[in-house]
Amino acid sequence: MMKRSRGVVIFTALMLLVAIAISAPSISMAQPKGEPFVIGYIGMVASPGTRPCMDIQKMAVEEINAAGGILGRPVKYVVMDNKGDTSLSVEAFRKLVIDDKAKFISVEGRTEICLAVQEASGQLAKEYPHILVFNGPMGSELTARILKEAPKYDHCFRDWDAEPAHYAQQKYYFCKTIPEYIKARKLAILWEDLTWTQEWRKGIPELNLPTWEKMAQDCGLEIVYSKLVKPRGTMFLPILQDIKKADADLIFFVSSWFTDVESFTKQWNDSAAKDIQVMMYGGVAQTKDFWKMTGGKGLSVISSFTDLDDIPLTDKTIPLVKKAQARKIPMQIHVHIAYADIFHFKAAIEKAKGTGDIKKLIKAMEDVETVYSLGKVKYETKKVSPFYHSRVRVDPNNPYKTYPGYFYQLIAQFQELGKVAYLHESCPENEAHVAKWVDPKRYKTPAQLRK
Repeated sequence: MMKRSRGVVIFTALMLLVAIAISAPSISMAQPKGEPFVIGYIGMVASPGTRPCMDIQKMAVEEINAAGGILGRPVKYVVMDNKGDTSLSVEAFRKLVIDDKAKFISVEGRTEICLAVQEASGQLAKEYPHILVFNGPMGSELTARILKEAPKYDHCFRDWDAEPAHYAQQKYYFCKTIPEYIKARKLAILWEDLTWTQEWRKGIPELNLPTWEKMAQDCGLEIVYSKLVKPRGTMFLPILQDIKKADADLIFFVSSWFTDVESFTKQWNDSAAKDIQVMMYGGVAQTKDFWKMTGGKGLSVISSFTDLDDIPLTDKTIPLVKKAQARKIPMQIHVHIAYADIFHFKAAIEKAKGTGDIKKLIKAMEDVETVYSLGKVKYETKKVSPFYHSRVRVDPNNPYKTYPGYFYQLIAQFQELGKVAYLHESCPENEAHVAKWVDPKRYKTPAQLRK
């Protein structure tokens, strides 16, 4: 019996080896060959906002190469560290396009840096044809100049939506979420002091769009405090003292992934303003890591939330977030989009049948529509400034009207032990494409949670 059992084991092992040998040729045949398509990213490697974009794009490239590449050719991914410096960003761009022969280049989402790289890109585009994509900035100048100075910047795209596109969402917050659901009336606004917030602070007369403060007032809110703050290194305690004196009942922080929101949160928690509700516009509060980064002091903070491993906004949401979590990549909004960019590039290359004809490649970038973890990706082709070549989100002729399906956004609150309580349902269908508020009892004030 013993010898017979050993014989069965040996036979099984031999059959397994045969199966591996038979499948081996198909594995090698699937390997991409030839000159690689080069994709580059310019950003600050040490940034908690930008590094995840690089890591997630590297993961996307690995997945594409493992599946046979693009048109049978491999993809090479090159990261250039700009250390947060504009001049280094321009140098990095020149190296990517001239030395590395990159055909697709993404730039981190600071409008100031993107503008500088865009100018260099416009100068080199004829000699070194390429596609330039801005990963996450909102400065309207980036796409306004595409029409104004055509065809110099025809090859530029913004994977985000311009400042006017955020009016629909914000009006919903000011008119519904804050007064009706959070029951707040006196608003303190902190503005990240970077280019991207300027239009919201000043209004956009040419599109008949008011300042955000005016929009809040029109919704019945009172602005009791408003201040510009540096993205990083701000001492918030004196500001929080002033907000407390102003008798605000909600602090709305117009923040981004460049804002030191974790530092703000720690100081807020230890200040006299700790019972004033905080609502973040963007930043690391969009991820589960925020709880750890603040040492639990983020209790009661409200933020848009995109580290979604349990809510399928599309069939790609949970699988992507699970893979990202396995690699310890925090899934902020722009990180989802950075991943989606790689597959949009792939679709454009396949439609243009390569990268040899830049006009075909630009047209393909405009024509293809892809689905990603937070909705659909499509670039605006209506020649309305500053929407043209920005990611589709709202009707350019009516920025208060959102196109359904192109961006799902959930609002959540950090509650006991870091539990994420979703305050908006997952399938937005209203005019602002922000989901309706769920059971009002789910929201809790800072004071209630501290008990």
